[in-house]
Amino acid sequence: MVTQQRAVGWYPLLVATASIGIANSVVFTLLSDLQDKYGFSDTGLGLIAGTGFLVGLIGQLLLAPFADRGHSKLLLLAGLGMAVAGSVLFAFSTSLAMLVFSRAVVGFSNSLFLPASRAITISISEHDVAKRLGTISGIELAGFVTGPVIGGLLVGPFGLKVPFLVAGCFALAGALMLAPRELPQPPIDEHHQLAFDLLRLPRVRAGVLMSVALFLPVGFYDATLDRYLTDLGAGNFLISLGFLFFGIPFALLATRGGQFADRRGPLRVAFISACAVGPLTLIYGQISLPGLIVGLSAVEGIIQSFGVPAAQAVVAAAAPKGRAAAAQGLAGSGNLLVGAGTAYLAGPMYNSLGPAWMFATAGLGIIVVAVLAVAQGGRRHGTATLDLS
Repeated sequence: MVTQQRAVGWYPLLVATASIGIANSVVFTLLSDLQDKYGFSDTGLGLIAGTGFLVGLIGQLLLAPFADRGHSKLLLLAGLGMAVAGSVLFAFSTSLAMLVFSRAVVGFSNSLFLPASRAITISISEHDVAKRLGTISGIELAGFVTGPVIGGLLVGPFGLKVPFLVAGCFALAGALMLAPRELPQPPIDEHHQLAFDLLRLPRVRAGVLMSVALFLPVGFYDATLDRYLTDLGAGNFLISLGFLFFGIPFALLATRGGQFADRRGPLRVAFISACAVGPLTLIYGQISLPGLIVGLSAVEGIIQSFGVPAAQAVVAAAAPKGRAAAAQGLAGSGNLLVGAGTAYLAGPMYNSLGPAWMFATAGLGIIVVAVLAVAQGGRRHGTATLDLS
């Protein structure tokens, strides 16, 4: 049963989660402005976007298990502190190297905060896990898509520093709200292991791969979508709307998507979602009207609102007791590994192959990884079968 203490701490946790999302995403609608001001190449776009993923990957693998050892709240507050510091560094960066370092600091905040927040969410109750994961994922993405809107609205009248400082203020406010609250503690892991051993469990592998499949296009989007829409004639406001149109349906429907996964089976729901996202990603590269791309991003937001909490619920259900944060960190690190790789490749691919081939590659990759996930989820006694239960 959920105690009153836990209920009180839930809403500050959601607010802090949103603030982390804002701090991590405000840069993505400003990339073309930063590129024009400091004169770096398209490869620099990938370096900025990809470095956040790479640092987050290392952090989630090494630090997420500490949430299973009784330090979940400390990780939350440390993550918020890094978000504040990285935002200030972004505001005063004057070169590509400084921008990449600032992105590393902000990206590290994600790796500290997110696995711990999901472990706390899972620990509240054994029931309706996907529903609660959907709620916190929706809030996380609501913050993530608010960041680019803040950047797009503020950069014109106030310049490049102010959006980053405003994002840092949101993270600081989240920390001040969360610090005095008492939060539920996930079950303690007595073994003090990193997460790699969890990969021996087929259902954990299935959840990690399904999470990766749904996250795969993000690296391409983060590194090149601003550039792509700018090249098609879109301004900062329309670009920020693209992030918003994706995020609003996701934030509104993620709780319902989690409920649906609880009823219908999370692996099945995640697989169907991935099979829908793959072709949609391919279509982005075939469109020359930026407004239509923005509109289709809302469709993707609806689909992902069912798939993302479902994939997280697959991981949660497969994790042994006391290993919730480690398992979520493992899935998150898989996402970030793929996100870093695709972000680093996206700039050169966009420049040499063009958006059509780049987005087609992303769409095909989603389908391939989703099929591999289902094969792992159906593995029984050394044999693999497709099992969408």
